[in-house]
Amino acid sequence: MACRDCITGALHAGTPVGREETIHGLQTYVSEPPSGHAPKSIIVIIPDAFGWTFNNNRILADSLAQRTESLVYLPEFMAGHATSPSLFLSMDTIMGNGWKIGKILPILHAASSFIPFLFFNRLSVSKPRIYKFFHEVRANEASSLPVGAAGYCWGGKHVFLLCSDSEKAANGKSLIDYGFTAHPSNIVVPADAQAVTLPLSISIGDVDIAMRLPQAEQVKRILEEKGKDKHEVVIIPGAQHGFAVRAHPDDEKAVEQGKQAEDQAVNWFTKWAGKTSQS
Repeated sequence: MACRDCITGALHAGTPVGREETIHGLQTYVSEPPSGHAPKSIIVIIPDAFGWTFNNNRILADSLAQRTESLVYLPEFMAGHATSPSLFLSMDTIMGNGWKIGKILPILHAASSFIPFLFFNRLSVSKPRIYKFFHEVRANEASSLPVGAAGYCWGGKHVFLLCSDSEKAANGKSLIDYGFTAHPSNIVVPADAQAVTLPLSISIGDVDIAMRLPQAEQVKRILEEKGKDKHEVVIIPGAQHGFAVRAHPDDEKAVEQGKQAEDQAVNWFTKWAGKTSQS
């Protein structure tokens, strides 16, 4: 399910080093591997509710590109209906201990941004948009390169679906080769986990309100029964929904949890890019 923690967090400092480009009909933030290195894979980020222009997501794309030596795409999958980082202040007020009357305007602000996001990016609308992009990537620049999908929060649902391998590219290949997701939302347990066939790595906290601990443990059991060498679920103690992207810089524990999730993604993508290239 979508939850209040989907729109809480903090804006991270830093200057993205990639570029904006139109890729397969969508505005896309593109981050290259280190200078002089040919890409070992392509990673497509399916982001949280804050979308392709969110500074945190772009900084993450840059880090993944450098650390995995990959070409990383962060496309505009939300057709202009991402939520705004200005919601952070509103949500801080809503969840604080101030007077209830002082929360009216922040609540209205949050609703006016998040409700349109949910409507215009519901699964029946967003899935065709996302799948079309992956079809084009596989048919063109990734015809001979491994493709990984990285999904955060809202994007995690789509990584689960892509990892079910239910739809093939025109060349007969899977749309992706492997996936990673951190604190996915809107997951149907157990069905979405049971449908997974491609390698999938999940990073989630034990206090995540979008996927409660019993559900996370159930997903872990289902995937590990399919094969611990092919799937992994890391449940991080104390990590809240959004920790991998929107941790508050002043919260040292949350920052470390975010780094742990990034390390997990880097290790997973590096491992499976190598295995896929050799197969």
